[in-house]
Amino acid sequence: FVLSFVPRQSVEPCSWLSRSATIEPMNELPVLPRQATERDHVLTLRGHTLLCLQDFRGEGNSKDFIENLAAVQRSLSVDPEQPVEVTDRGDVVCGACPHQAATGCSLNGIGSEDAIRAQDHDVLRRLGLAPGDRVAWETILQRIAGTISGDALDGICGQCRWLPLGHCREGIARLRGRICEGHGTPGN
Repeated sequence: FVLSFVPRQSVEPCSWLSRSATIEPMNELPVLPRQATERDHVLTLRGHTLLCLQDFRGEGNSKDFIENLAAVQRSLSVDPEQPVEVTDRGDVVCGACPHQAATGCSLNGIGSEDAIRAQDHDVLRRLGLAPGDRVAWETILQRIAGTISGDALDGICGQCRWLPLGHCREGIARLRGRICEGHGTPGN
């Protein structure tokens, strides 16, 4: 297992990463080949959703949305090796959102989809991923812990209505604690 990413200057990477992981150039990321997975189900998740999942607490836009996001979170918790295909377009979470329109997100009116896609691109860039990449959920968690701090969310998430609640910030702090301080994997 090789963890590959380029730490952002604003985030102190996990100290154990420099001792136990090989840092490789961004163009040599350990991405699961599309044909290599034998799993029946690959979850497609937007870049920003990767952060939202860090501390989802059963709140949301509708009952269907909440149940769907909870099911996604349970699936990933049960199987951290679950392959995830990252995207900058509608994902499995958006499918149950009442604000999903034919043109994408309509949560904040015209321009919502463009703003969400900018967030997706920012998150994926920080994680060293691109739309269409497939990686294990555990690898995504390790990249989040090694490259994103709760303090970075103001710049990434912009005007997200959930940001002031602090849930994602708390979830990322717990994730960094489990992975960085515990030297373990997200499930430990």
